[in-house]
Amino acid sequence: MSTLALKGPSWVTVRQHRRAIWWALALAAVGVATMAASRLWSDSAVEALRATGCAFDSTEPACIQHAGDFTDGQWFARNLLGYVSVCMLVLPGLLGAFVAGPMLARELESGTYKLAWTQSISPARWLASKVAVPAALTLTVVTLLSLAFHWSWSTGPTNDFPTYWYDPAMFVSFGIVPMGHALLGLALGTVIGLLVRRTVVAMGVAALVIGTALALLARLRAGLWPIQTLTGHELSPRGNVWQLSRGMLTASGERLSWDDCYVGRPQDAGQCMTDRGGVVEFIDVHPASHYWPLQLVETGICLAVAALALYAAFRVLRTLHP
Repeated sequence: MSTLALKGPSWVTVRQHRRAIWWALALAAVGVATMAASRLWSDSAVEALRATGCAFDSTEPACIQHAGDFTDGQWFARNLLGYVSVCMLVLPGLLGAFVAGPMLARELESGTYKLAWTQSISPARWLASKVAVPAALTLTVVTLLSLAFHWSWSTGPTNDFPTYWYDPAMFVSFGIVPMGHALLGLALGTVIGLLVRRTVVAMGVAALVIGTALALLARLRAGLWPIQTLTGHELSPRGNVWQLSRGMLTASGERLSWDDCYVGRPQDAGQCMTDRGGVVEFIDVHPASHYWPLQLVETGICLAVAALALYAAFRVLRTLHP
């Protein structure tokens, strides 16, 4: 037998949940196929327009239909990628609510864990196998999805049909954040399954807790790395820039928001800002170069919280079943 073959409780875990594993692999294959379809559909639209000799922005009557077909093809490819990004956004919640939480809660609720513990398997080893198997599978599948998404996104629809790296669904669809979110979902689902010990209730609680955690991360994301402030001649930043806020600075450095003047004097917002002492405009941004720092910090937070959740899970198990 190969040294890489599964043994003991890990083999039992795979056997118990092999149907769910096959479903997960099938859904991952559908995701990869969808991203490949987006990429190929975009290429097909480009080649079809090139074959006609027309340009995308051509005003020639003979090119209007061809340009329209090209536009439709690019939007279809972009929308396919958008659907996948939404799935990537909710994936951690699904992992926690339908994998980690129920996997433990079902055994604790039915009492089947007692059989494993009578086979010279300690509670800690039993729990480790319940965590290690889905974690290994999740890392493999999510890494594949993340790489496929980046390939499809970075080489797909042209710049006239952009999707931005800082969009909430896009940011969590490629890079290393998807893996961090997935492990966070599994860890939170694990500790919730141990605490609740009821399958259906554990699913609901896990979905709520993980959804709240991910929403909080999305809300805090802009502040995870120092924001760059542009003023004066820098107000037209180049590249794919995440604009956070915009306003004017007074002579003393006080920040004035355009929103206040748009509400109070919408017809004369510029004069309103000047009357309040504004002397120069500013924009708070995250340039494209901040993508990886933001990814690293958010992933680090996810891994730290996941580690704490798993530590809590083993402590809970030891307390309930010393």
